[in-house]
Amino acid sequence: MDQNRQGARASYVALSVFVAGWILLPSAVRRLNREAFVEFQAPALHLVGKSRDLATFWEKKSRGSEELVAAGRDLARINAALELKLKGMEDVRRENTRLREVTRYNVPAEYLSVVARVATRDSSSWWQRIVIRKGRNDGIRPGAPVVFGDTVVGRVTAVHLTTSEVDLVTSPGFRCTAYLEGDDQNRIVLINGVAANSLGTAKARVCVIPYDYLLPAGTPARVTTTGMGGVFPSGLTLGYLDGGAYATQVGNFKESLLVPSRDLYNLQEVSVLVPIIQTPGEALMQGDQFQ
Repeated sequence: MDQNRQGARASYVALSVFVAGWILLPSAVRRLNREAFVEFQAPALHLVGKSRDLATFWEKKSRGSEELVAAGRDLARINAALELKLKGMEDVRRENTRLREVTRYNVPAEYLSVVARVATRDSSSWWQRIVIRKGRNDGIRPGAPVVFGDTVVGRVTAVHLTTSEVDLVTSPGFRCTAYLEGDDQNRIVLINGVAANSLGTAKARVCVIPYDYLLPAGTPARVTTTGMGGVFPSGLTLGYLDGGAYATQVGNFKESLLVPSRDLYNLQEVSVLVPIIQTPGEALMQGDQFQ
């Protein structure tokens, strides 16, 4: 019995020494240990993602020839429709360029699109994030927006050599300004993620909704980025308002919940928009990484 007590006491002492050392160690040493752990598990994350891609490949490989012929025919029709849309978009691009030259409009920051596969997902009750299989070696930088088509997925919060961590729109650490569909005055609202039950549908909160704002009839109100802050390009879709807005305790504004326009936890591939010229917001996030 005495030996058991001594062993338990020694375990508590060792744990206390470890916690005290971790608190007293410089932040640079703690960051080095954290980075080493992430790089240690990076090959396992790549292996999991590639194994899933291989399983999907063999599942499609096993399909019959008739099904493949039908899929090819459908794909040809879709490609033909997309070619027509591309021709229309080219006309729109020329007109847009002409109008910018006439009005001397400053062209917003350009981005390099880096396509990345999703390695793992974390849908805990606090953090909602994904890990992608692209990192510092591929030019990814902290603060870069992550999108799927014209839909915002989230923002890069941590970059390692071959992987990066992305906070989703529904993560409590996510912040963004937005416009509401149907508001002719383009008044700015605030978007922030909320902690949610991991078994439920993750959502975000829309704050500072003008009290006289009325929801569009018949369809959910679309929420888009403003382009302010130098993080997200303007006009990207964040999601849609969930039902009616309700008054806050202050009474001057209203709030509502934001439903992401895509199922964030079913995405297999995303695009990271890396600014060609570093923005102030990106520089601030990079500074946080090295503190």
